[in-house]
Amino acid sequence: MDGDVETLYENQLWKNRIVGHQRAANTAKSRAEAVKTGRHMAKARRTVHIVRSEDGTVARRDDYRTSRRGVPLPPE
Repeated sequence: MDGDVETLYENQLWKNRIVGHQRAANTAKSRAEAVKTGRHMAKARRTVHIVRSEDGTVARRDDYRTSRRGVPLPPE
């Protein structure tokens, strides 16, 4: 979905990209570093964080669209 944060491996770099945008928001040399940054981005944006494996398949999907108390936020 547009606006979600996606962590993916491309051109020998791990990248974080906002879905719907072509350019990466940032890059990292390690998967762990990229996932950590992507998680922070998704939490700040209150959106979904999609982590892809090196082959492009979805390895993990975390939803941060809820408030800090775990209550779903109203749809935008």
